[in-house]
Amino acid sequence: MLYIKKQTTKFAILSALLVALTGCAATEDSSSGSGSSSYVLKVSVSGLQQGKNIVLNSGQSTTENVFTENEALGITTDGTYSFGSFTSGTSYNISVRQQPVSQTCTVTSGEGTLSASTTIAVACTSESYTISGTVVGMLSGQSVTLQNNSGDNLTVSSNTSFSFTTKVASGATYLVTVLTQPTGQTCTPNLNSGVVSGNVTDISIICSYTVYTVSGNVSGLSGTIVLQNNYGSDQTLTSDGSFSFRVASSAKYNVRVKTQPNGKCTVSNGSGTVSADVDNVSVGCWVLVDGGGSSTGVNKNSTYRADNVSLHAFDNNSKLYVSWSEISQYGSISQIRVKSYDNSTWSTIDGDSNNGINLIKSRNATNPSMSDNGTHLFAVWSEDNGAGKGLIRTAVYDNTTLSWDFQNNNFQALNNSTSRSANNPQLLNDNSSLYAIWSENNGTANQIRVKLFDNSTSWNLVDKIGDNTTGINKDTSKNAINPKFLNFNSGIYAAWSEDNGSASQIHVARYNNSSSWTFVDDNSSTGINKAPGKNATYPTMAVLSTKLYLAWSETNADNRTQIRVKSYNGSSWSFVDGDNATKGINKDYTQNASYPQLVKVTDNSSSSKLYAVWLEENGNTQVRVAEFDGTSTWSFKDGDSFDGLNLNTAKITGKPSAAAYLNKLIVAWSETNSLGVPQIRVAKSPF
Repeated sequence: MLYIKKQTTKFAILSALLVALTGCAATEDSSSGSGSSSYVLKVSVSGLQQGKNIVLNSGQSTTENVFTENEALGITTDGTYSFGSFTSGTSYNISVRQQPVSQTCTVTSGEGTLSASTTIAVACTSESYTISGTVVGMLSGQSVTLQNNSGDNLTVSSNTSFSFTTKVASGATYLVTVLTQPTGQTCTPNLNSGVVSGNVTDISIICSYTVYTVSGNVSGLSGTIVLQNNYGSDQTLTSDGSFSFRVASSAKYNVRVKTQPNGKCTVSNGSGTVSADVDNVSVGCWVLVDGGGSSTGVNKNSTYRADNVSLHAFDNNSKLYVSWSEISQYGSISQIRVKSYDNSTWSTIDGDSNNGINLIKSRNATNPSMSDNGTHLFAVWSEDNGAGKGLIRTAVYDNTTLSWDFQNNNFQALNNSTSRSANNPQLLNDNSSLYAIWSENNGTANQIRVKLFDNSTSWNLVDKIGDNTTGINKDTSKNAINPKFLNFNSGIYAAWSEDNGSASQIHVARYNNSSSWTFVDDNSSTGINKAPGKNATYPTMAVLSTKLYLAWSETNADNRTQIRVKSYNGSSWSFVDGDNATKGINKDYTQNASYPQLVKVTDNSSSSKLYAVWLEENGNTQVRVAEFDGTSTWSFKDGDSFDGLNLNTAKITGKPSAAAYLNKLIVAWSETNSLGVPQIRVAKSPF
């Protein structure tokens, strides 16, 4: 994308504006009301590589037209674009303020005075570099023909270095493959693909009479998958089955998915160096467990909109429960729906074919969450009181009557004050004691409130001693929202987003089991943000081994939200997301990411791993999944391509939820179907 920055006249609207254009045609206006001519100022850009950014300044300083504000003209491809119409005599001066990465853009005749419609040329060029390497192991008298980017054929007839004739522009990709093998030998390219930033010299073509197979199996496939080894030797599969690649002895192998099916696939044991046949490569694909239909998920009624999904595994991990809010027969009113899953079948357990578990069926209900106290499943949500204020409702599922009972005295809401609005509740089981946390307005600011259930009918505040008007906020005069809490080190930890007057901070506090809370974040006025001056929200927590992990969404210096992650060892916090000022664990740090979830999954061998799930934009919103290596590296487990887990990557998705169930990662989200109706989708990981 190319950004052109210009100034507006004092007669224009004095506000900053970002307008994305795709080649607007400009028209010349010679009939202004004052009788003076008006001309169009345009810029013609050529040579800009896809995905690159350039910023141009356009300034002017005539007496009649004084520029006072900035506009940005967003350009994504080469073309001619209009700045707009200006009065005859308006001066201009276009210059490059910021060059695109690995390119140089030059403005030709960028300064002047408008006396006619004018187009300024901006030409972008790239430094070009050679692509070279070495052939080893080829017998005398043999030859191998190589290609770069499917062309520029080069025949090498001895063990020597080689260099392709055609250079490759900086920032572009290269891919060296074998077009023609030598007689009786197999040559395998290594280190043969990448992005050019200088001369490439480390490609190796390893040839040998001894050839080994690199093989494995694909499981869970629905659709068509194309596999590659070392970015070549494509193999296409349309059903579960085996695959095999031939690799020269001592060469490296790197099995990857070139083309993903709908259920994204991940490769395990896919890289190494061969000294014998390799047969343990596996390609596992995510499987939709919501019925798998292209137009419906687990919605009670697929013609009604559904979102705000929440997952919880219970009954000794034998069942998975999903709750969500879905539009009902009342029209625009959302009901809390609940289903259970036994690894094969979904069952509706909200007791009503037309409505959900709301206390008052004609009232809007949103943001459900579930937990258990060791014996029973509980649900909590925010339900409208009829006057636009949220009441925190909670109910328990009776395992005998298979119905939901409200656990509030006289059906009272959990709110500290039912005249105040409350939302975003969550439940937590701590040694068979059930806690609830939520955000509630007290007339001044939103407070983080916490109550403890007595396992009968009563809930008691445990967020303040002798003061029921404030919660556990760092500053009770400031708004605090989106709370979460979790068990760690034999205690309860709560995290939330709180405004400090300039930006929202992530704060963390520990419950001391005596209605008091101790802050464990880094600073008295700021929390654990990467940049205290930037907004941070949507915290989520998980425990792996001896550490507490906390992820959240935070705005960076480019005003793009990143998924940030820190670990806490009981005394100090450390970034485990690369600790970069601009980048979090996003797939693309230039895109916005939000609604993170952290989940620990323990496999059949009792080995545990931490996974992050979130939404990220790429033109549409994608469900992304990454696995933590235990130190600081995150690897994508959603196919690691441009798109995420979505069933239809061209459709809009809503915030995800994630849970560990039967040693698998389960991810749920809301996704718009072909009819424009959001469905609750649920997928099971292959790992």
